[in-house]
Amino acid sequence: MSGQAVVRSDISAITLSERCEVTTSDVHGLSTGNMIRITGLNGMIPVKRGFPQINNNRYQVQVISTTAFQLRDPITKEYIDSTGYTPYVTGGNINLFQTNYVYEA
Repeated sequence: MSGQAVVRSDISAITLSERCEVTTSDVHGLSTGNMIRITGLNGMIPVKRGFPQINNNRYQVQVISTTAFQLRDPITKEYIDSTGYTPYVTGGNINLFQTNYVYEA
């Protein structure tokens, strides 16, 4: 069974670069290869947030530090090129996407 786990971090920055880099406001706790979903970047109310192109999509992460990682396509493993995306303004979350659950009987 698969689903979205409750592990989440707030986004504090996203780069416009050939290797899209996401920075979190606190330690994200991710490992290279983890799958995440990015949420909370769509819409303009109460304030424009930017980066709708990556909102609600799944990505594989390449960890750079305890508060930063780069986004990769989960199928092709290519880095996400965000050079032409809408600039980041504020908000957004990363959510660890669990693919395996262990159920205790």
